[in-house]
Formats: sequence, structure tokens, C-alpha cells
Amino acid sequence: MLGIVFMIGYVVFPFDLIPDFLSFLGIVDDLMIAGIVVNWMVLLSPETLKKKHRLMR
Repeated sequence: MLGIVFMIGYVVFPFDLIPDFLSFLGIVDDLMIAGIVVNWMVLLSPETLKKKHRLMR
């Protein structure tokens, strides 16, 4: 839940690492942060959930 809130907040917050008005680079910046947060959420998920969905590493 915290990861989703962080991801949405980062996209909505007006101060990015790379501003969105730089079209392609600004969007890539947001997508990279979203990918990092999603990966973090998967790593922190319970082992039983990973086994259920075959996401074990």
C-alpha cells in the first residue's frame, strides 16, 4: 500500500528529478521510479504469495 501511495505521489508531485515538460525524458524518469517501486513491492511480498504466483527469485 505504501509503495502505491509513493508511486502516485511521485507522478503527481510537481518537483521531479527530470521535469515532465521535457516530454520524453520526464516521462522516462517517472516510469523508472514506478518500476523501482513495483520491484520493491514484489521483493517485500510474503513468500506464500510469491509461490502462489511463481514469482520466486
